[in-house]
Amino acid sequence: MSNCTEDQCTPEQVNTNNCSTDECCDMPEQLLELADEAWNELLKEKMKAKIEESCGEKLDELAALVTTANSYRWQQKIQGKVKCDEYKSSIKEFFTNCGCDE
Repeated sequence: MSNCTEDQCTPEQVNTNNCSTDECCDMPEQLLELADEAWNELLKEKMKAKIEESCGEKLDELAALVTTANSYRWQQKIQGKVKCDEYKSSIKEFFTNCGCDE
C-alpha cells in the first residue's frame, strides 16, 4: 500500500493509509460520472412525471390492454405445453407397450 496524501484521498483514507494512489486519483473523475448519472436519473424521473401528467389515463388503458393480452398468451403457452406433454406421454406409452420387440 502506498502512503496517501490529502491531495489524493479522502481525510478518512489519509488517516488510515487505506487507499492506493490510483484509486484516489480516479476519485474526481468517478464523482463527475456519478453526477452525470444522477442528472440523467433525475431527468428521466421528471420526464416520467410529465408523461404521467399528460398521458397517464391513456397509458393506464394501454397497460390494461397489454397485460390482459399477455395473460391470455401465457395461458395459451401453458395449455400448449400441457398438450405437448400429453402427446409425448402417449408416444412413450405406445412404444413401451407396443410389443414390437418380440
